[in-house]
Amino acid sequence: MLNMTAQLLSTDKFDGLKDKIFPSDIFVIGGFRINNSVISGFIVVAVLLIVAVILRLTVIRHWKTTPSGAQMFLEWLVTFFDKSADEMTEEYSGLMGPYTLGAAAYICCGVLIEMFGLRPAIADIGACFALALCTFLFIHTLGFHKNKARRLLHFLNPINIVTDLSVPVSMTFRLFGSILSGMVIMDMIYILVEGIWYIGLPLILPAVLTPLFTLFHAFIQSYVFASLTLTFVQEAIETPPKKPKRVKKKKQAAAATAQVSA
Repeated sequence: MLNMTAQLLSTDKFDGLKDKIFPSDIFVIGGFRINNSVISGFIVVAVLLIVAVILRLTVIRHWKTTPSGAQMFLEWLVTFFDKSADEMTEEYSGLMGPYTLGAAAYICCGVLIEMFGLRPAIADIGACFALALCTFLFIHTLGFHKNKARRLLHFLNPINIVTDLSVPVSMTFRLFGSILSGMVIMDMIYILVEGIWYIGLPLILPAVLTPLFTLFHAFIQSYVFASLTLTFVQEAIETPPKKPKRVKKKKQAAAATAQVSA
């Protein structure tokens, strides 16, 4: 028993885990390092574009009044994001619905690509920061578009400035940390399973846990990012309350006199 425990906790296996956590550089172009997460990102974008073209040429071109199959799923997916955006961002739902759908699709596919032996596209802090920066730009662009100059009153409070600047940072590290922790958990399961010699268990356990955990992780991270985006935009487009106009003392006295005489 002690020998098996020592084998499971051997430093060689956990050194290999460290190599899996951090992305490895494939090549360098003009000083920019291209790692395996970036390659996965290009693959995800290419797959999403191909799927979009196929849906446009097949399902959308032959749109039916009574949906079924792929059309039913597509309608449900688009309606879900459009309805969420309409409830929270009102007149900007036509812009925020497609954006949240696109971001969620990229995050979901970027996590699911791990099931094909590739490193998740979101397991790179640069990709997470790019998504958070897009959300940050939407927040303030729509905030200024809705409230015009009144939006500047928001920045008179230094706390609001610090809070706004922390939004892309917090969204970046939340998404990156969630994806990284999922990778660590699955790799640790693989390491532990290697030392178990029960019949068939080393093959069955990873085969069952990997798809379930990866699917759950992909859907949760996509939904959370889309929800946070809509929440921050909703706060930005809220119209600040107007200060009540001060009534001059003479008008107040005249109104009081009129009430008494009546």
